[in-house]
This record gives sequence, structure tokens and C-alpha cells, in this order.
Amino acid sequence: MSNIYQRLANLNPKPQRSVATVVNVANGSTTVQHADGSYQTVLGDSVASGKAYIVDGQIQGQAADLTYVEIEI
Repeated sequence: MSNIYQRLANLNPKPQRSVATVVNVANGSTTVQHADGSYQTVLGDSVASGKAYIVDGQIQGQAADLTYVEIEI
């Protein structure tokens, strides 16, 4: 018998979360660019420029505009 809690959790998928750069804001929606270069139109216009938190296709708020650094060890 499998774990009942795990079976219940699998019915509701986890939200998709990301940080993206705001490109354009118009008519209640925003076009953002992800780190891989892809573009997405999301709901919300609360962030006018910079980076934004995106959860399930909706802007959740302003994100810190930090630089990305990769260090090889």
C-alpha cells in the first residue's frame, strides 16, 4: 500500500515558480523574458521594470535584480 498523503499530494501539482525580467507591460498583462531567453506573457501589471516573481503565470511581486555568477570548482 502506498502512502495516502503522497497520493493526495500528487492530485494537486506544485506551482511553477520562476524569476523573469519584465520586457513590456500593457492592458493588465506583462511580457517577461526568462533566463534561458524564452518569452512569456503573464497576468498582472504590478511590476513596471526589473525582475519579477512569476507563479503559475501570474506576477506575484518585485524580485531583487541580482547578477548571475557561475563558479567552477
